[in-house]
Amino acid sequence: MYNLKIVLLLTCSAVLTINSCLRENPTPWNGPKLTQPRDQLTVDQLQKDSTPSLIDMSFFAKPEWAGEAAHNFSGSISFKDTELIFPKERDPYSGENIFPEFTIAFVSHGVELIPTRKDKISTRKQSKSLWDVIVGTGAVWQEKEDGEWSRASFPLTLTDRYIGQARNCVATFVYKPQVMSNVYVQCSQETADLNDHQVGNIRVMLQTEYESGLNADSTQVIEQHKQFESQKLPVYPLSAIDTNNEIANYFEKSLHTNAPTSVGAVLMDGKLYVHPPKTRHGLYPYPNEMRHGVYSVTKSMAGALSLLYFAERYGEEIFDELITEYVPALADHPGWQGVTFSHALNMVTGTVGSEQSEHLFEILIKARTAEESIQNIATLGDASAAPGETFNYASTNLFVLSYALQNYVEEKEGKQTNYWDLVNENVLEPIGAEYFTVRQTLETHGSKGIPILAYGALPTLDEAAKIAFLLSNEGSYQGQQLLHKEKTREALGRTPWVGYITDNDYRGSRYRHSFWSKTIRSPKCDVEVSYMLGYGGNYAWFFPSGVIAIRFMDEYDLDFRNLVRAVEKVRSSCQ
Repeated sequence: MYNLKIVLLLTCSAVLTINSCLRENPTPWNGPKLTQPRDQLTVDQLQKDSTPSLIDMSFFAKPEWAGEAAHNFSGSISFKDTELIFPKERDPYSGENIFPEFTIAFVSHGVELIPTRKDKISTRKQSKSLWDVIVGTGAVWQEKEDGEWSRASFPLTLTDRYIGQARNCVATFVYKPQVMSNVYVQCSQETADLNDHQVGNIRVMLQTEYESGLNADSTQVIEQHKQFESQKLPVYPLSAIDTNNEIANYFEKSLHTNAPTSVGAVLMDGKLYVHPPKTRHGLYPYPNEMRHGVYSVTKSMAGALSLLYFAERYGEEIFDELITEYVPALADHPGWQGVTFSHALNMVTGTVGSEQSEHLFEILIKARTAEESIQNIATLGDASAAPGETFNYASTNLFVLSYALQNYVEEKEGKQTNYWDLVNENVLEPIGAEYFTVRQTLETHGSKGIPILAYGALPTLDEAAKIAFLLSNEGSYQGQQLLHKEKTREALGRTPWVGYITDNDYRGSRYRHSFWSKTIRSPKCDVEVSYMLGYGGNYAWFFPSGVIAIRFMDEYDLDFRNLVRAVEKVRSSCQ
């Protein structure tokens, strides 16, 4: 388990300060790139146990001069717990330096290597590792010098099961019909905790057990994959709209490493304009599969999304429902009397709570089950402010909302109905974001957990953009109202309701249904921008013009004035 040190650093999700940071030399990576014939990750090297030095990401990608794979790939690959090469400036947490034991099956189709499952794979029951895994779609090909071998690579994300950092890795191997080589994995980019020295490179050579053979559901996997891919937003280079490179320059900042931004993009008119996703060792070869640990962006991307959906399903009165009616552990708690679902979402509960370790780690992060978490929260005292009076940012508020939502939905729909399943089925699936991953409580006896809602979301850029686009469209998707329109408008500052003043909080001036807002001076007018914000500098900005900008990173750049001004030059919000 994470020890207290990480928690003291995670409290910076509120203050976002840098007291003790990894400070790598931000010199751009100039290592050799893949050329023909390759001199790294050769067939011979992949059949040996030695681990190569860190190399350019081009060695993991299908080169333009490659041919079609000589063999289809179909079968399952099993990995065992293996020690990682993961240099740290501190001792590793338990399991942090172990690649986890798990099994994943693939089927190739054309040039694609498609995993049979795309959801998060929990490894805690069979592995000593800290990491769970999400596997993405890769590629298969053949290089002339490989002889009878075909070659494959695929993206995978390692994520801890406590907070929700995301380590973007790529794995590669060579194979023949009945045999495959070792698998080399390198992780050169992440959204993690810079303060805790979590930012850093990982590599490992993995021995595998390979069971070849066509999976019974291969045809279904391929068809589902094709359908899923067809729903993705169209992607264009950012340079198509950013002709002066002003937005690109914002995403290109060098801070503590040479690649602080995992991905930056602008969503305009339903099209994604993406800046090349960089790692510390070149371009990430599978940018559409990259996942990002967005920390408190989860409060908006999952928390607000859920309440806005249920306001549409059951009526906006759900915002005024009392927490004490649906959380028995807080029914007699003096601090929670009169607190509504809306108060919890808006951080104005008038209860004791903060992002300090005694409130975040001891109360919420250490707990495994929903009951343990809520009982811990019940030990917190009352604050002097009445509900709705004073803004006080605390992740515990969002978990209380999640717990209350679960009981509220069960009362409406029947026991064993998981509220997040309804959100997934009725919001995420229709917009093509059904694999959007959030951290949930770990229940006993196989029971389904509920989302933490305060942190732990792991979106791809496509998923984040689709959710943001739905919100910007005021909850409407293809003529169907999925989210409550007026409440969504309130969240984005499109109504007379100004929200809650944050008392000059440096993160934003106002807070509305988990969205911050700030007014920025642009060349033509003052622009009030609403945004999601998460630890490390994860943002999704909503402009009055309808443009959305997204930047996922972990190196604490909170000054976005130049970005606003650059985006305003592309499309002005001024009348």
